[in-house]
Amino acid sequence: MHPFFTSIVKPGVFLVGCGSLLGLMTMIGGCSKPPDSIEHVEVTGKVLFKGKPLPGGQVNFVVVKGGFASSGHIDENGNYKIMAPIGEVIITVSNSMLHSRKGAAAKGPAAPKEIPHPKQSVAEEPPVKGEWVQIPSRYGDSNTSDLKYTVTPGPQTHDIELSDK
Repeated sequence: MHPFFTSIVKPGVFLVGCGSLLGLMTMIGGCSKPPDSIEHVEVTGKVLFKGKPLPGGQVNFVVVKGGFASSGHIDENGNYKIMAPIGEVIITVSNSMLHSRKGAAAKGPAAPKEIPHPKQSVAEEPPVKGEWVQIPSRYGDSNTSDLKYTVTPGPQTHDIELSDK
């Protein structure tokens, strides 16, 4: 131990204090789950609006407890594939990025961003393809969307039905 510390604190007291502090830090750190502990599974399906496939857009699965979200693209035939967090989710659907106003992309609700696992590489996502169809704006916000689903372990299929009511 450095002579400065031995003159101020007795070695035994110093070691007990450091051990207690280390134990307290370990206990506090063990109380929360790191974001990379959320399990994900593949969910596929079709997004339908008034019974017809939605021809493009983005789908988001937002965990009800925790706020973690995953997103995926909807193709021109209404199909989507997403690595969704397991648990109860609120689903949002948006295609406002396909609507153009005077040649510029329309601003829609911001899609929640998934925090990548530190060991995952962050790849540039291809642009959303498809054709804009006006859908109710409530589907684009997790606070107003009434689309709920419980994601269970293992790959699964879930079709998403949108209505104009």
